[in-house]
Amino acid sequence: MMKKYLIYIGILSALFTSCDNYVDIQTEGKLIPKEMANYRYLLQGASKFNITYSLVDVASDDIVMRDDHAAYFDKYYGSSLYYRPFVQTYKWADEIIPVGETDSDMNALYSALYTCNIVISEVMSSTNGTDAERLAIKGEAQVHRAFIYLTLVNTFGKAYDPATSGTDLGVPMFTTPTVDQNITRATVKQIYDLIEKDLTEAIASGLKPVNSGRNVGFSSKASAYGLLARTYLYMGKYPEAQQNAEAALALQNKLLNLEDYASLGDYSWPKTYQDSEIILSKQSNSYMYSPLVLSLSDELLNSFDPNDLRYQLYTRSLNTMTWGSIPQGRAYCKELLTGDGRNAGPTVPEMYMIKAECEARAGSTAAAMTTINTVRKSRFKAADYTDLTAVDANDALVKVLAERRRELMCRGGFRWFDLKRLNKDSRFAKTITHKYLTETFTLEPNGNRYQFPFAESYFDYAPDLQQNN
Repeated sequence: MMKKYLIYIGILSALFTSCDNYVDIQTEGKLIPKEMANYRYLLQGASKFNITYSLVDVASDDIVMRDDHAAYFDKYYGSSLYYRPFVQTYKWADEIIPVGETDSDMNALYSALYTCNIVISEVMSSTNGTDAERLAIKGEAQVHRAFIYLTLVNTFGKAYDPATSGTDLGVPMFTTPTVDQNITRATVKQIYDLIEKDLTEAIASGLKPVNSGRNVGFSSKASAYGLLARTYLYMGKYPEAQQNAEAALALQNKLLNLEDYASLGDYSWPKTYQDSEIILSKQSNSYMYSPLVLSLSDELLNSFDPNDLRYQLYTRSLNTMTWGSIPQGRAYCKELLTGDGRNAGPTVPEMYMIKAECEARAGSTAAAMTTINTVRKSRFKAADYTDLTAVDANDALVKVLAERRRELMCRGGFRWFDLKRLNKDSRFAKTITHKYLTETFTLEPNGNRYQFPFAESYFDYAPDLQQNN
């Protein structure tokens, strides 16, 4: 039977072709296939890997479409196929991507995955290089692959639960450039096992300790530690999460002092390649202008101290952001300061947040508050700052999670993924509602709509792919 050759455009675009041609196509006229430099070249296109799944930011309880926003959207953009996924995600609809359309974010992630799998599958048998060089190139690709799968499994699969992960459905899992089996969904456990394996191997592969400047889109040892810390946090393996967060911080730990930038105007802040906090760049599409603005819920806004520079600088009136089109509320606006999209990759603040959460869960109240205050000191003017304190470990955990929500708001799905994992704990399980004009939508803890539906067009190519209910 002829092999089904998948270039991972989404999870479905199947081409019947020779399995010997893809490297020639990727590098025609530039490099000789099978040489190690060819695989180095495949990883040089940093923009291919500088992506994430952007719609998840719209689904969480951080976001609200007030009546004026919803009316504006419905009047001018309600029939637009391009804009429809935004409001459908907000409604937690059964169909987010319009029938006949493909999911552009999923397409981009699986396209990058395809390149990762070429490198991982073949670089170790390439020529004209040392074993150490080949192993480090493989490690780079493994970090990218781990990020892709961690993003996708938390978007389309259930939160990791050790009791059910062996049967809970994740996403299609490909580890080679070609497949000859029907396209089905691997389990959540299978996806997490691969992520853990990739990152563990990448840490030992000889990656550069840190990448910065124009190279911040390339995998580093710090980024492998950081993603493994995130992975273990989502798995509920808190000692392992803390260990890896601390390992990442041992390599990269500089925080931006927001007071130093408070007087800068729009597009004057450090860009991604200038931001010392970013460990690995993974940019999410920007929601900077109407109708696609991330309008923040009153619950989130009211959780800020008015002196918090994240409130003062990273949020602003929608009336200002939309030139009067949407008068009510405030929206996330950091993209206007930097001119760049939101980063969903591992960062220094995220590592502090993971470390603090794990310390609180271990009963180390003082340590957790010291860690969280390390970040908070850089988020206030010195004259306005006071330390947070906690009466016990449970109080520390509540305060750390609230701080995590503020610090990581609107950055590549953190709040959505946190809601999913925290719903497993009765202390933090939460029913959330979204209102759109006269409709009110309710999402209960562990509800089915926490798993995004796949675009219907994929089932034309992958009839055995099981849809989320």
